[in-house]
Amino acid sequence: MNPRKSSVDVAINAYGKPYQTAVTLYTLMKHSGQWINKIYFVEESKQPESANFQFIIDHFGDRLVHHKPKVWLWTKSVKYDFLLKFRMFRHAVRYQYPWEKSDQKYLLVLHNDVYFKDDLIKQYLEGIGSASGIGRIGQCWGCPAYEAKICQSEKYTEYKPDYSELMQLAQQYPQARTHEYELVVDPAAPWPLPECRLNEYVALIDLEKTRKDTFPIGEGTVFGAYDRLDVGVKWFADMNNMGHTFKHFDYDPYATHSWVSLRNAGHEALFNKDLYRYEESVALQCLRDEFGFQG
Repeated sequence: MNPRKSSVDVAINAYGKPYQTAVTLYTLMKHSGQWINKIYFVEESKQPESANFQFIIDHFGDRLVHHKPKVWLWTKSVKYDFLLKFRMFRHAVRYQYPWEKSDQKYLLVLHNDVYFKDDLIKQYLEGIGSASGIGRIGQCWGCPAYEAKICQSEKYTEYKPDYSELMQLAQQYPQARTHEYELVVDPAAPWPLPECRLNEYVALIDLEKTRKDTFPIGEGTVFGAYDRLDVGVKWFADMNNMGHTFKHFDYDPYATHSWVSLRNAGHEALFNKDLYRYEESVALQCLRDEFGFQG
């Protein structure tokens, strides 16, 4: 496939971190702007620290579609399927508004604390092939199968234990979230493993392939649904069990997630005001140094 014939929409949700959000989008467009059609910017209806994103909205103009849901779900589990039938509720699920509104083949979903160092989208477009999505697969650091050295991101399709084997493995190699497995693992369909997902830090999804199998059109759960473990786990399981395939790609040479602290502290920073303000100050200086930002 010639990636120059492809077009990509971007889906980014922002809860706080306006300066880190700006760095994410400014560096993305600097390196990969040629592939991007629209940026769907979803501003959560509740915000910490009186976050103001207007300068980002103004900067990108017509290239940015701004949406602010009326409902704030945060990390609440999306269990009640009947509520998803209501657009107001469904569009409050992370990434769902751009999922439904995009008219492009590909959707790039990403966190608002990523620093792009090179043209990652080109690599994704050239590498996705026949897969339904590409990016880093799995949170292997918290998986008992990885601890037991019997599974890893590149071959997550090769290890398919039954329910009893998986639960025994979780007891033998307990991890931070294995105590939740009895509550979230379907005994009839225990694969993909609970820590398997296409990590939404920065991932490219083929909407033409997956949208027809994803609610509200298909039977699979919405992409951004948060169960007891994490965003996208249930969707990833549904897609795999419907026959979709996903490709693992280590994006580290091209992008850095949680780039200020380098310790995946994005969630922690929202509850630690000193850390939050420090990370935002670093991002502001980055905007000034690299992009001549005057704010």
